[in-house]
Amino acid sequence: MDVLPDEMIFDLPSDFRYLGAVDAALQDLAREFSFSEDALNDVSTALVEACSNAIEHGNKFSKEKRVRVAIRFSGNRFSARVTDEGDGFDFESGLDDDSPPDPLSERGRGLMIMKAFTDELTYRREAVGLSLELVKICDIEEGEAGVAD
Repeated sequence: MDVLPDEMIFDLPSDFRYLGAVDAALQDLAREFSFSEDALNDVSTALVEACSNAIEHGNKFSKEKRVRVAIRFSGNRFSARVTDEGDGFDFESGLDDDSPPDPLSERGRGLMIMKAFTDELTYRREAVGLSLELVKICDIEEGEAGVAD
């Protein structure tokens, strides 16, 4: 994974305990870029879901595997790339399927959540693992241009 000059990179163990650190960093940085509260909540929800999926479904909680998260802000555009080291899953059918998940199941809502809270969702198979890129075009708070300009 190439690192861009304005990216923040996290290299996480496959453990849900580290999700809060990624979310806290994202929240702080998004506020510096003056993203609206709604946009911030959308981005946060989608990114935590993507990381959770990478840990659980990609890496299967393997202590030997890592999840790499790269977040980037550019003007009003947020993007995140989440890469696991697992075998992947059939994301094509999940992205094409617009049918609602089973209402009695606790599973199967992750892709639906990420699609609802982002503008673009792109999976790519890597040499090792699976990579997901999330993109959100965010509202900027009026009069708070900050470093987003």
